[in-house]
Order: sequence, then C-alpha cells, then structure tokens
Amino acid sequence: MKDVFTPKELAAAIGVSESSLRRWVDSGAIQTARTVGGHRRIPLAEAVRFIRESHATVVRPELLGLDEVQRSSRDDPQQNQQLADRLYDALANGDAPRARGLLLSLYLSGHSVAALADGPIRQAMHRLGELWRHEQRGILVEHRATDICIGAVHRLRELLPAPPADAPVAVGSAPEGDPYLLPTLLAATVLHAAGYRAINLGPQTPVHLLELMVKEHDPRLVWLSLSVAEPDQHIRRELRKLAQALQPRNASLVIGGRAATATLAQLGANVQVVESMTELSAFARGAQAAPH
Repeated sequence: MKDVFTPKELAAAIGVSESSLRRWVDSGAIQTARTVGGHRRIPLAEAVRFIRESHATVVRPELLGLDEVQRSSRDDPQQNQQLADRLYDALANGDAPRARGLLLSLYLSGHSVAALADGPIRQAMHRLGELWRHEQRGILVEHRATDICIGAVHRLRELLPAPPADAPVAVGSAPEGDPYLLPTLLAATVLHAAGYRAINLGPQTPVHLLELMVKEHDPRLVWLSLSVAEPDQHIRRELRKLAQALQPRNASLVIGGRAATATLAQLGANVQVVESMTELSAFARGAQAAPH
C-alpha cells in the first residue's frame, strides 16, 4: 500500500479532473505535504479522510493500493441483502479479498469503525461461532474466518490517521483464560479511530501486569475485553486494584464484551461498563476532554 499520492493519482482514483482536485487542495479541503522539490503529495490517511467526508466514489481503488475494494465493488451495500449476510458469506467461504473489500468499502463510504464492529462483524462472527453445533467442521470454518477478519481489521487500521505524538494513550487486553483475539483488536482499532495511541496487549494477559503499563505509559484509559466468563473473585480483586491505580491519574477502566455485566461498575468510581464498540468510542471521546 502506498503512503502518499500525487493530486493526479487521487483525482483518477475518485474519477474527477486533476484541475478540480487541485482546486480542493488550494482551498484547504485536502491537506498536502511538499517534497524536497516542492511537489505536492497527499498522505493516504488524508486521501481516505477526504473520500469519507466528501462522499466521493472510488472508481479506481487500485491507484490507492486498495485492490480489495475493486474486487468487492460488485457487492453493492445498498442492495436488499444485509451487510452481515454478505460478510458472513465471504468469511464462511474463506474469501479473504471479498471480506476485506467489503469492510474497506463500507469504511470509505462513511461507516465508522465502531459501526462496522457492532454491525456486520459482530453479526457475522456470531453466526460463525454457532456452526460447531451442527458439525465439527464448523470449528475449522470459524477459525479460518477469525483469521481473515483479523487481517481485515489490521488492513482497515492502516487507513486511519496516525494519532499525534501527544495524543492520549489507551492500553488494553483480555484477561487470563480469555483466548479471543478479535474483540480486543477491535477495541484498539476503535480507540485509534477516536484519536488515542492504542496499545493492544492481546488475549491471555494477566490483569496485574496492566498496572506496569499504567506506570510506564500513564494512559487516559485502560480497557478489558471479556468474551468467556464474568471475572472470578481473584480477577475482580485485580481489577479493583487496577482501578485504584488509575484513579489518582484521572484515568478510567473500561470493561466490555459479551461476558461483561453491569455489576463490574461497582469495582470503582472510575470503572465504566460498555455494551458496544459505539459506546466505547463515545466514552473515549468524552474522556479526552477531561482533565488529566
């Protein structure tokens, strides 16, 4: 994937004249950098931002290094079939380019990362997670689909603008006994989209080790993804200690996932339980404005 593009390349990618593109650049609608020789270059993240905000149509995605979008363009998101059904079909059949292309197309068309996580990704992966009830091969299909979905989310994250060096930090993981990769990766990607420098420690991470990350990175927010079971008393004690360590820093512990319950909010005044990635995003954006 290319990192920067000329105005001519972006114009061709979205099917407009180069003169129109240059007018948008001159007006400040598109931010550019300059080469040593003084030539304008448009960073990928800026190109994506402009496409999303202007509702431009990407007619030649290969010029942006997004070949998957071209391959998925036959799947019109506005047709009657639900987006989750389309993603499920691609994942169940092991069609990685089509799955990536669908998610990238939806993001470019204006869907937020949180909406993708709560909508088509959540619904498709739930259906895939039920396949084992009907035949053992369903386990293999789910594992393959999870790997494809993880790759698609990483690809999506490459399109997000890099947070500034002084952006707030978020650190998170899934606890011991929770092997699921995708939920905590999605949380990290949602927080990246919300403007955080998100550090994802992945699954099977002892909760007490998060305190080390708090001392090292002084995060504004720590998240925990619970996909297997509500925490036992040992993990609850560790979470209470973590919340206490965050409190003097005016930082929050955010807990989510299908095994998270409202009672976990009793672990501390700065503990927030969220029911969706959309709620995580909203809370994170609000926390950015709080004094730290």
